[in-house]
Amino acid sequence: MVELELKWLEDFIALVEFGSFSKAAEARMVTQPAFGRRIRALESWLGFDLVDRQKYPTTLTPAGEEFTAKSYDWVEQFYSTRARMRDMVTSTERLTFVAQHSLTVSFLPQKIEPLQSSLSNICIRIEANNLHDCLNTLMSEQGDFLLCYHSPDIFPQLERDNIMSLQVGTDQLVPVSAPNAAGEPLFGPGIDKPVKLLNYTGESFFGRLLQREYFSSVKQVTTFRTQCENSFVEGLKALVVAGNGLAWLPESAIGSELERGQLVRASEALPSIKLKVMLYRKLTSRLKEVDIIWDYFKVLEEGS
Repeated sequence: MVELELKWLEDFIALVEFGSFSKAAEARMVTQPAFGRRIRALESWLGFDLVDRQKYPTTLTPAGEEFTAKSYDWVEQFYSTRARMRDMVTSTERLTFVAQHSLTVSFLPQKIEPLQSSLSNICIRIEANNLHDCLNTLMSEQGDFLLCYHSPDIFPQLERDNIMSLQVGTDQLVPVSAPNAAGEPLFGPGIDKPVKLLNYTGESFFGRLLQREYFSSVKQVTTFRTQCENSFVEGLKALVVAGNGLAWLPESAIGSELERGQLVRASEALPSIKLKVMLYRKLTSRLKEVDIIWDYFKVLEEGS
């Protein structure tokens, strides 16, 4: 009999969370046919179907619904056991933050710097990743904290009795452009038509957010022409500063550029999109320092 592979369980979890074979395969970085074969292999090992292939969109069978919680538990137990065993053979305790890429640059370093003196006996590790992988890292206990922008895409997976959440900040996506000699934006409605847009890739967090909150809106009347796409804020920021087009960038990532006049608000006619910065953790932790950091962020937020 074929032995169960951990990646099959992680594939099934991705399918549950994305609700689509194509999107789940993309998140798992495999082709859709290969992803489908792995789900079939899991079903073969279990001895029952997880997916009702007679229905569209993707629908789980009753057995698949029942197995969902168990798959989370199995993956969680595997990684938590690995973490405990690693702790037994390492001399330095390690605490891990997993966060979206932009927050590891614009938010987290300034927040944790004051903590260093009180956490001198522990190594703080910061891992940047896409939101889906960050969520998996927290749920599998490979990470102690998840720092991310609030998203309806992942909120249902975090509505669990053993997950704690805390809003630790706010941000907003702001439409910005490089300025001309007079300090006015080079790009924007009424300046260039169509407006040259530097956009996020469609599968990225900010790409989906902009599509949902603005580009698919009936109120959107400005015509854009996409010049370039990039998944990363820093990559788009460099292109905007160089004068290649307009982009929506997190305000937290462009403070110094706005202050120096390298970037200006593109147009008051274009909306900013408000964001919540959220911190998540498991209810229980193997390290007391997790509670110390959690209380620190609570005090910061209450004082803001």
